[in-house]
Amino acid sequence: MRLSRVLRNVTLLAALLVASASRAQQPGHDAAPAAPVRVEVLIGYVSAQPGTIDPAAAELARMLGREFNLQTLRILQLRQLSLALRQMGQVDLPTGHWVSVEPEEFTPHGLRMGVEVQGMLRTHVNVPSGNQVVIGAYSYEDGRLVVRVAPTYEAPGIFPEGR
Repeated sequence: MRLSRVLRNVTLLAALLVASASRAQQPGHDAAPAAPVRVEVLIGYVSAQPGTIDPAAAELARMLGREFNLQTLRILQLRQLSLALRQMGQVDLPTGHWVSVEPEEFTPHGLRMGVEVQGMLRTHVNVPSGNQVVIGAYSYEDGRLVVRVAPTYEAPGIFPEGR
């Protein structure tokens, strides 16, 4: 399979990851948490061309390797953002575009976050703490960029049982 065709499906993989991660969800809350939401944003380069897998991205490579012919994965940027609800954080891509993330509210299914890849995708995802969403982004060199968003937070648990 050609990498460009395969990586267009990374967004679908992200939806599958969120769905499978929801089994490990924690109850949430609409009020602001005592501590900010920590969001790790990883910008990676992936390719089917022979190369190396960055040891710091071994877990991501294993996850993507189950679905794609992944031969190269390099971390281009790793940012730790500390954001309040409704506060937007932004990370620049090497293509001149940017990625923004905005924690919006706590729901029974995790933290609802707005995620935008400039000029390509604008979406909302529910992500339980400690889980991640991976999005395929722009073509880059002889491969593609991927964006991994991984929030960590403590949400006040006031949702009633069974909701």
